[in-house]
Amino acid sequence: MTNKMMFGVLITVIGLVFAAFSFIYAAITPWSWNGIDGLLGSFLGTHMLIPFIIGVVVMTVGLVICFKETYGEE
Repeated sequence: MTNKMMFGVLITVIGLVFAAFSFIYAAITPWSWNGIDGLLGSFLGTHMLIPFIIGVVVMTVGLVICFKETYGEE
């Protein structure tokens, strides 16, 4: 496993943990934000929507790095 692949795996795991924490925190905290209920209301009410999006983007970047390292042109 190359250094780039390890970096991609590490970035993916960090993004996954960050996104999972944001999702779980919003899911266990019921909230109503200006009449918006449900998970979106919880994300908005707990201010976890932006961290969740950042976590998903970081996880996606890590997956792209892993994919390019595995299947990229040599």
